[in-house]
Amino acid sequence: MKHNLFFLIMVLFLATENCMLANPAPKWSVLAAESFIKRTPDPDSIHWVGQPNHFSWQAGYIMFAMEKMWHATGDSIYFRYIKQYVDQQVDENGNIPGFMPTALDNFLPGYAILFMYEQTHSEKYRIAARKIREGFRSYPRTADGLFWHGDWAKHQVWVDGVFMGQMFLVRYGSLTGDSTAYDEVLKQMTLIAAHCQKPNGLLLHGWDESKEAAWADRTTGLASEVWSEGLGWYAILIADVFDYFPKSHPGYQKIRTIHQKLCKGLKAAQDPRSGMWCQVVDKCNEPGNWNETSGTGMFLYLLKKSIDKGYLNAAEYTPVVNRAYAGIIKKAKAKGSGFIDLYDCSSIGIQNNYNAYITQPKEISTFAAFGSFLAGTSQMEFHR
Repeated sequence: MKHNLFFLIMVLFLATENCMLANPAPKWSVLAAESFIKRTPDPDSIHWVGQPNHFSWQAGYIMFAMEKMWHATGDSIYFRYIKQYVDQQVDENGNIPGFMPTALDNFLPGYAILFMYEQTHSEKYRIAARKIREGFRSYPRTADGLFWHGDWAKHQVWVDGVFMGQMFLVRYGSLTGDSTAYDEVLKQMTLIAAHCQKPNGLLLHGWDESKEAAWADRTTGLASEVWSEGLGWYAILIADVFDYFPKSHPGYQKIRTIHQKLCKGLKAAQDPRSGMWCQVVDKCNEPGNWNETSGTGMFLYLLKKSIDKGYLNAAEYTPVVNRAYAGIIKKAKAKGSGFIDLYDCSSIGIQNNYNAYITQPKEISTFAAFGSFLAGTSQMEFHR
């Protein structure tokens, strides 16, 4: 009887274990991605309220994140979502009616076009990507060659804008063999670091060549602070740039040096209490500062991917990413409707001073925060 009872217990235990293995706990990245698509089934609606141009960074960044999800899971829902958006923007002749090369923000959706060309080899995507590439030819620059953030931000260079343009350009160079694209990426990434990277490895939000912007220091032209999401865009770029930028390029090591300094600076700036990073990244102990979700997702992505690629010491940085992951998932909350909301987010422009940054509203479920959350959590959950 005892043997039979033991056998029965073992059968139940194994059945329960197999059930748990067959039905593992859902991953936060999947929950958030599915929630976003359910809430926003038409990707052409991903833009600011009242914004007439739908070919801009908000949708571009979501497509960037959805591609991460497709690679991680293999689920065709993400591929279809990206294709739906791209086909809403690109006609059968490769024209992009919504593309206006008047701001770096408007180049980012081209990254999704390159993805679709890689996967389908459809000629219309190749033509469309070429037109975006041409948009850089006459784009305005500072005297030393940095792209303006936009024609409305004359002489201004924002660290987030470097991501918007160069994420497209480095992939374009890799896909087409356009070596001049690599040279441009090197110039933009290293020059902005030369202006904005602080001794602690972090980059200030921007630089104004004219020194006339309200936020610019009248002597240096620099912004006053390191903003979480702004630095985060650069972090995402430097996490992915080595996927495309040739190791044989003479400027490769320059970018690696910036990368190492940035990662070291982020490790030092992490909030030890929450594991997250703050709105003003390197002043977490200052009054009024707060943990910001979007930038945290971006920094988590950079550090975890750099560990996975062998660029960072795993023993040193794994505790950092584990704390960051534990912190960021606490900002995700399920609503009664089944949607996931992300709290304590910030999507803003350059501010005049520390107080202006920390008194910005703590937003909920911004487009950027979803992209960042997906990038960071998927890297943790699918790359063990």
